[in-house]
Amino acid sequence: MKDLTPIAITQREFQRRFRGLDPVEVKTFLDGVAEELQRLLKENATKEERIQKQEAQLQHYQHRERELKEALLAVQRMAEETREKARKEADAILKDAEVKAERLLERTNLMLAQIQGRLADLKRQKMLFEGRIRSAIKLHQDLLATETAEDISGPLEPKTQDTGT
Repeated sequence: MKDLTPIAITQREFQRRFRGLDPVEVKTFLDGVAEELQRLLKENATKEERIQKQEAQLQHYQHRERELKEALLAVQRMAEETREKARKEADAILKDAEVKAERLLERTNLMLAQIQGRLADLKRQKMLFEGRIRSAIKLHQDLLATETAEDISGPLEPKTQDTGT
């Protein structure tokens, strides 16, 4: 009975027996069973078709999900690589800036030492110049004092030297 179809049900003939079943009633029942079977087969076919479509969609969505997961992982890897690259670049820039700052500091310290040396030389020169000016002033004051003393007492007579005669 596994090949039970609506047509097989409606065309089935039964043997007649004494006091058997009412053939019209049996035929009407079999027609109803055949119609119900036909409806169930159509419904089953429709549902099977919907299941196949949904399975195809499910496979499509699963495929898309895998692709999206792979894309997400790729983006995460790229983001991590970008962060790592940016960190390395920042470290390199910082290291370069530190080296440049050290060089600049060394040059500045050298220039400061040179300026301090020049300042010390200028102070020595100033002190020498002030000493010379003071000596010159002292010399002129002494000359003025001598002239003033001559003006007051008269000309000084030159001292004669004894030649021993």
